[in-house]
Amino acid sequence: MNKRLALLLVSILLAATVGCDKHNIIKKETKLYNFDSYSEGNIRAQSQGKGLNGQLINELELAFGAKNIPLTHETYAEDGRGNISYMFYVRGNPQQYITLHVFTDEQERIKRIKNWYGDEYQVDTKKARTIIYSHNQAALIYTSSGKDKGVYEKQVHEVFNYLLERMDFKK
Repeated sequence: MNKRLALLLVSILLAATVGCDKHNIIKKETKLYNFDSYSEGNIRAQSQGKGLNGQLINELELAFGAKNIPLTHETYAEDGRGNISYMFYVRGNPQQYITLHVFTDEQERIKRIKNWYGDEYQVDTKKARTIIYSHNQAALIYTSSGKDKGVYEKQVHEVFNYLLERMDFKK
């Protein structure tokens, strides 16, 4: 009887182990098909500064850090056509933020920036100011609003010009 009980327990444990392993394999394959693995890999590469734009992001953060202006709350979005946008709050303030757009080519940048911001390189309203710096396939945008509208304008200008001179945006 004990042998049968032991055999039954071993069989149940073996079946559970194989079933769990099969479940993990199915989970991994599902991630591959719905691009979750791709997204996770991109996030990991970007957080380690090894992604396609990792060097540019690191340079941006270091340049602002050198001016004692930390960039926080980093987010990014991809549009499915190879264009990517990164956004940072300046010193954690959502009324002061930097956006970096990296496009597939210069024509795409020109078309999209014109569509989003119009023909001007500086857009002023009563409550907000947006300044646009563009070069090749990249656009660096500073947007500020509220009572501190434009408070980091000089520093942003210096950093953006430094980055545009220093970085090669070609693939």
